[in-house]
Amino acid sequence: MSALLPVLFFGTAALYATVGFGGGSSYTALLVMLDDAVWRIPIVALICNITVVAAGSYLAVTRRAFEWRQAAPFIIASVPLAFIGGLIVLRDNTYITLLAISLLLAGLRLLLIRDQTPDTRAVQSTPKAVAIGGALGLLSGMVGIGGGIFLAPLLYMLRWADGKTIGALCSFFILVNSLAGLAGQLVKNGAQVIPDIAAFALPLMAATLLGGWLGARWLLEYLSAHKIRQITALLIIFVATRLLLQLYF
Repeated sequence: MSALLPVLFFGTAALYATVGFGGGSSYTALLVMLDDAVWRIPIVALICNITVVAAGSYLAVTRRAFEWRQAAPFIIASVPLAFIGGLIVLRDNTYITLLAISLLLAGLRLLLIRDQTPDTRAVQSTPKAVAIGGALGLLSGMVGIGGGIFLAPLLYMLRWADGKTIGALCSFFILVNSLAGLAGQLVKNGAQVIPDIAAFALPLMAATLLGGWLGARWLLEYLSAHKIRQITALLIIFVATRLLLQLYF
């Protein structure tokens, strides 16, 4: 492992945690660019995702940054489908292409949303929230990320909450989906990979834990909703572009 990799993971975790994300997409991009084993990439990314958003979710829950009734419909279907997605075997190029295109579309949509406040007349539709959570859970399990990076643009578009609430909800959404997706990935690859994963992931977990805690504090205390959305969109587009360039050029 390159000595620079934990430093890069620390910076990624800190930046992504400011918008309620775990950074799984960028961990994936970094590992792809370093030609790491493809089977190991989603597992390591999910472990680091969990490390980051565990801190953000703890702060969000203890500070009551979102309501459980609001978050539950998204999670009901997403968790089992994230596990199923983790079991699906994808070819290397298919995996990277699916991840990159999904991120690029999500980032562009988020960047084009105009400044707006939550619509107080908009009522969260439980069936729609369950459907969104299920679809994103399946996709997230397949590509090895938590899904918050897909959920955020939809929540901004639907205007069900403000930026800080969306960031907190996405953080918890990523946590539960990453746990389910990781379980699926480990079942798919077998218990024999655990020693290799543990040795590789431990220094990265330490780096992302510190970065995620610092970033989560910025999310809840300092950043405006406008800045949160801008940072989110630019991060998504940057990562998607790097993945496509890495794969096809």
